[in-house]
Amino acid sequence: TSKLQKTNWLAMCLYDFGKEIVDVLLGRPEKTQYDHCPSVCVVLAGLNEGDTIGHCIASLCGSYPRLEIIVSDDGSTDGMAQIAAEYARKFPGVTVLKKPQRGGKSSALNFALPFTQAEILVCVDTDSHLGPNAIWEIVQPFTDPQVAAVSGTVMGRNPYVNLLTWLQALEYWRVILVGRMFSSRLGILGIVSGAFGAFRRSTVERAAGWDVGPGEDGDLVLRLRKAGYKIVAAPYAMCFTNLPTSWIRLFKQRRRWEWAVVTFECRKHIDLANPFTANFRFSNLVLVLERWFYNVFMVYLTWIYMAWLFLFHFHDELGYMFFTFYWLYLMIECVQIGVALFYSDNRRRDVPLVLVAPLLPFYYLYLKAASAVALTEELLWRRSFRDNFVPERVRDATWHW
Repeated sequence: TSKLQKTNWLAMCLYDFGKEIVDVLLGRPEKTQYDHCPSVCVVLAGLNEGDTIGHCIASLCGSYPRLEIIVSDDGSTDGMAQIAAEYARKFPGVTVLKKPQRGGKSSALNFALPFTQAEILVCVDTDSHLGPNAIWEIVQPFTDPQVAAVSGTVMGRNPYVNLLTWLQALEYWRVILVGRMFSSRLGILGIVSGAFGAFRRSTVERAAGWDVGPGEDGDLVLRLRKAGYKIVAAPYAMCFTNLPTSWIRLFKQRRRWEWAVVTFECRKHIDLANPFTANFRFSNLVLVLERWFYNVFMVYLTWIYMAWLFLFHFHDELGYMFFTFYWLYLMIECVQIGVALFYSDNRRRDVPLVLVAPLLPFYYLYLKAASAVALTEELLWRRSFRDNFVPERVRDATWHW
């Protein structure tokens, strides 16, 4: 009897272990109950997106019961508004607006605000498409009246075009899915992706909409945090966007993103860390300190340390030292990937991304170079206010933080 019990116990352990392996690889099919159904307006603000706007509209229609769509054409010259108008005739609930001249993404978003009374505004980039139930997922946290904005999870739509897009797809999946989930649970989430994010319309109107300067999505989120609202993540609200396919384009993209760290956390919204302001919260202080430490201090420290090693300790053991660093970094990365797999809703889709993980340390070193350039440009010359992402006449009219 004892042997039979041990055999049964071993068989059950092997069965459970095998089942866990299958679950990790394929994912568990789980049905989600959606109890909250507020009215939603999806705002598609774009410039010269005629090639993608039709597919984006078609993918949204019918995906949510109380849905309206506003296409805000920011002065396009490629017929984007006309293409959108053709789809508006096919699908009810689609409104097309065209600005006479370009004003930047913030201007296009603000232009759409008076044309909707929906409870929730969902901003989606026109070169992206949403996953199944993405809008249902992103509106659920708004059951809490203190939640002003919800960040969706942005994934790569073209992960296997080349090695670079593969690396980016792995980064997006690991950093956005897990990183923002944990930041949200800690109460220190300070970003909602411009590609896919949701806002409570009433709070956006109280904040006077999007500022016209660069980095409109991060700026609005920090203003909402200062007003006392919560910013949370909806990890399974999936958006799939196009990734840069060349190293130069990626470098330029990350430069533009990293400028915002200096513009916002080090200048415009530095009062988040001021305990003597009326709306001070400890979570805001932690958010700013985390940005200063990881996005500024550690970037410079990485390159200073590497320069110090090469200048003063260039010897035979330097190769062994970097080899050790590489494997330690990769081990930490594997732990984070394991956590991401645990939370993945589609492991069949996500597991192949992991195969490129051994190259991540080199990829992140490249991104650190882009960050160092961006931080130096913004700290010394306020480079973001010469970026063509916002028209020159608009840049000149704004306060240069």
